[in-house]
Amino acid sequence: MKKILIYAALFIFTASGCKKTERISYSGVFRLDKQTISGGGNDTVLVRKQMKIYTGHNYMYAGMTPDTSVSFGVGSYELDSGNRIIEHNIYSNRALDSTQIFVVKVSKTPKGRTQVVPDFGTNKSVSYTSTEDYTKIPTTSASALDGVWELDKAFLVKGKDTIRRHETRFKAYWGGHFMFIRHYPVNAVGTEYKNGFGYGSFSLKNDMLSEETEMSNHAALLNRKLTIKVTFNGTDEYTQVINDPETNEQTTEIYDRLR
Repeated sequence: MKKILIYAALFIFTASGCKKTERISYSGVFRLDKQTISGGGNDTVLVRKQMKIYTGHNYMYAGMTPDTSVSFGVGSYELDSGNRIIEHNIYSNRALDSTQIFVVKVSKTPKGRTQVVPDFGTNKSVSYTSTEDYTKIPTTSASALDGVWELDKAFLVKGKDTIRRHETRFKAYWGGHFMFIRHYPVNAVGTEYKNGFGYGSFSLKNDMLSEETEMSNHAALLNRKLTIKVTFNGTDEYTQVINDPETNEQTTEIYDRLR
């Protein structure tokens, strides 16, 4: 009888300990509802449209302010103790390819979740915290494209001319949603650059990819449906070909899966 009581006590203690350290599911698609920057005794609410996608171990976010200024970031993340994640940002509009690390505290809400970044940034010796409220967006079944991809090569074919395009671009696919971010030159010598992004829904059937952009700083892409031929080379590389009948141009892009 004494042994039974000991085992029962151990079971209750273990169950209680598991409950305290229970971790929430991190993967999903999220829409930013509100972002508050706190520091120096002041709170500032930022007005922006922003989406964020978490895959199994990568993430990407992108959005813009009313003046169409674009912000984005992409990288990997790992689970920390409790409801915390550590984000390893490998590319962003602020730091480009300089890596950054953020510890993010996550808590569930009825609509989705709240993320708090205590060390969001420092300016003139004042440290700032970012509090972000998100709504979780419903997702569909998985596809072979689900994950985050980095552009390896891109070519533009017009008539008999083939032009190699040089830009930094990432794409994320997850549960019927997609997002791309890009940093691209706007002059021939590559001394001036702009940032771009797009977010929307997609479906993949056999080798045909359909994308419809719902949010973007590129006005020409908004509410536009694209049909793209996709060819996989194993599970970690794919090629997409886009034909534009209006300009008679063909764009070929080769992507590698981000690890």
